[in-house]
Amino acid sequence: MKSLQKRRSTALILAVVWLAVCLVLTLAMGQTKATEDYEIKLLAAQKLQDWMDDIRDYKLEAGLSLTPYDTHKTGMIGDEYTPITTSLGSEEAKRTTANPDMAALLVQMLTEAGVKSGDSIGAGFSGSFPTLNLAVLAAGEAMNVKVIYIASMGASTFGANQPQFTFPDMVCRLYLDGRLQTPPALITPGGDYDCGGEMFEEEKEEALARIASYGVADIMQERDFAANLKAREDLYETLGPISCFVGVGGNITTIGLEEDKMKAGVMVPYTVTSVRSDDGLLQYYNAHGLPVLHLLNIKQLAAQYGLPFDPETIVPPGQSALYYHTVYPHLPALVGVLGAVCILVFAFKRRSMSDDR
Repeated sequence: MKSLQKRRSTALILAVVWLAVCLVLTLAMGQTKATEDYEIKLLAAQKLQDWMDDIRDYKLEAGLSLTPYDTHKTGMIGDEYTPITTSLGSEEAKRTTANPDMAALLVQMLTEAGVKSGDSIGAGFSGSFPTLNLAVLAAGEAMNVKVIYIASMGASTFGANQPQFTFPDMVCRLYLDGRLQTPPALITPGGDYDCGGEMFEEEKEEALARIASYGVADIMQERDFAANLKAREDLYETLGPISCFVGVGGNITTIGLEEDKMKAGVMVPYTVTSVRSDDGLLQYYNAHGLPVLHLLNIKQLAAQYGLPFDPETIVPPGQSALYYHTVYPHLPALVGVLGAVCILVFAFKRRSMSDDR
């Protein structure tokens, strides 16, 4: 009996060692290959890089110098505080998103949400993360997806908070110059009640007047929360219908009136099971069966997708982990499993034969 137990223990050890050896071989033989959507991601990132360069030029033309917080000279980082600043924001998070690879990330996230070529999606943009907003638009163009978006002017610290050149200015100029295919469907002031209640009145009105002069989109100032949501829903339905909703930043119509408790990233349909009167469009559309992208907690998103947070350098498009995946051979793993099974079966059969005798 002791001899049989010893043989069985030895067989178990041999099976484990064999599996471990085959696992090491499998990992060692892994090959890094471009993802199937490499070209789409690269196209999106290149579009975003071009738009970032355009916006930097627009700002310089308007007499705006790059801020000291814009360490990578992207032109996409605002000031700490201005007359149209709506809330506190993270300087590091803003720098993290001021990267053309954000467009590649959005291609990946939209694909995860099930968005396909020919679809229409809805989007709500605040001015807090202008590059992330543009990343959604760049991903849409690269994927042949129509983005129906509402752009708000208000921005948190270090976002597009310079009253001389706001986020609506950016998309209007890009559209009028033939750089951007789709204009905003609607523009709002953002901030308190989505009407810029905390902004300095003179600077707010000057900025809104300039934005209106482009003649690209209507400006809505609706203080009633329910009426504001209804107007947005009707717009998405009229120009859509939409298959996904993307919320960038913290506009109240996107995240709702209460503290934002939604997890950042892609949310599958019906993650939210019921909608309250103070909920925003993220909760509304998700509870009604649409996937949604919640883009606000940048540190969490960066960790989730393996991206550096506030990197010291920005690598050119096409080089980061977003564009590649590792492919492992199946044969060593299969040999490992079969070999381990054979070892155990052989040991078991020997035990049975010994018992019969």
